[in-house]
Amino acid sequence: MFTPVILEDLQETFPGWRIWRSSAGRLWATRNGRHLSPYEVDHGLYQTVDADDIAQLAEQLRGQDAVEQAL
Repeated sequence: MFTPVILEDLQETFPGWRIWRSSAGRLWATRNGRHLSPYEVDHGLYQTVDADDIAQLAEQLRGQDAVEQAL
């Protein structure tokens, strides 16, 4: 499994998300042009996720992909 090491890698791996680092240094990702339905939110999808580092954010995004595929 590929583990992204820089933000550009992360963005390439997860093109459906807009990824950035906040001024406080925290990493964030929000879905590009897609708003979740109440059903999707109730079943574990998030519009925006955050993490301390790239590896954690990649894990969050993989988890979101898995939940989405299960729906």
